[in-house]
Amino acid sequence: MKSSRLLSVAMVLLLLVAAVGIASAQTRTLEVTVAQETGKPVPVTLKLDDIRRTVGIAFVIDWNSLRVFDADGNLRSFQIYDADLSGNISCDDVLAFVTSGPARIEVDRVATEPLPTFENAFTVEETEDGWRIESKDGSVAAVVTKLGGVDLVRYNGIDRTFAKDIGFLRYAGYPMSTYWVDGDLKNHEEKTTLEEPMRVRNIAILEDSPVRATVIVQRASDLFPGLRQDLVIGIYPTGEVQVDQVVTSAGYADLTKLHTIVNAMLAGAPDGRHVLPVFRWLEWADELDVTPAEYWKERGVLSEIDGKEYVTFNDISGPAPLWWGASYIFASPERWRTNHSESLGLGMAEMLMDVPEVPDGLRERLESMMWVLEGEWRNGYFRWIPEEVIKARADKGIELDFGYDMAEYDWPLHLIPGDTVTFANYYVPYDAEDVTEAVRYLEARYAELSEIAVELK
Repeated sequence: MKSSRLLSVAMVLLLLVAAVGIASAQTRTLEVTVAQETGKPVPVTLKLDDIRRTVGIAFVIDWNSLRVFDADGNLRSFQIYDADLSGNISCDDVLAFVTSGPARIEVDRVATEPLPTFENAFTVEETEDGWRIESKDGSVAAVVTKLGGVDLVRYNGIDRTFAKDIGFLRYAGYPMSTYWVDGDLKNHEEKTTLEEPMRVRNIAILEDSPVRATVIVQRASDLFPGLRQDLVIGIYPTGEVQVDQVVTSAGYADLTKLHTIVNAMLAGAPDGRHVLPVFRWLEWADELDVTPAEYWKERGVLSEIDGKEYVTFNDISGPAPLWWGASYIFASPERWRTNHSESLGLGMAEMLMDVPEVPDGLRERLESMMWVLEGEWRNGYFRWIPEEVIKARADKGIELDFGYDMAEYDWPLHLIPGDTVTFANYYVPYDAEDVTEAVRYLEARYAELSEIAVELK
């Protein structure tokens, strides 16, 4: 009798251990860590396909089981948005939440409950010109135009233009090119999203907004057949705007320009100053045989803050360019740039989440992505090569194996069917009393937005 009882107890324990093992085998946990520098919550966005690959493709996830918890085990608000507008959960869809510290994501093979719902943080109102999005606490507002451009018009309860035309492109090239047939580029055209205007394939402002208001825009160019733009724009209660976009070529496009643009950054500030880290590459500096820092120092616009060098100049009347009409061009994209107003105590910044490396060779640099400030803030490819670049080398006796003729030296960006170009940006309003405080904040915030780690526990 005693041995029988012991056997029964042992069997129960084995069953309990097996049950626990089965339960744990049904759950996967991802640990999320973020930098904590400013005290503001950090947005986290993860494609469902990335989650699936991190937990292992063999682990079949029931997406209704997904939950997000903070470090204390409390359920956090989150949303899964339909990034491809398929109407179903797919690998392209995205999980979004914010966190001020460590968090964890849990998924199971089988969901025991449906996805939780959370109260929306934003309202959406349709207007004659598009839509108006406002945070429920009244601190943030944005306008979405009928072309799908986003204008940030309120931050921290302050109504003014912080940024316009977020999500627009500037593009140029040879729409009637027969390059692949006979090498003939034909006539050149240049447009923006607004100027063509691009054809809107779809605009959707998603209903769920517990974490962020999400605007999905799909456009196409009829001037450059097959050139398509797909954007996901997220507006957070902090006023920060996240923009992820993919430009796809469904045909053959021979381009000289392909830039994201934004306008009116902190427009109308009488004492606005443009501030950014020193470029790693600046063509004008190379032509003068000086470093980019030395180039700006000679013009009296180089500052040192906390041991690092920054360029800072009047936004309305900056230093005269070496040539061209831009404040800067043929310059490496950096992690952020901003306009700041001391009288307003406000700033507005653009942050780049995919800062490219600077190539070694001159031609490779000219062919790579670059930053331009010419009224518009531009980021992308600029393949219109000025004569000055070639002449500066010739004057020094430097021989190049290329010139500036577009066709002869094959400068255009040749996109073929299936080619894509991606951009990942944040547009960040902030409070800062002076340039020093602005720089310190932006360096800290950039670290938070860019240093997000996700690991399988």
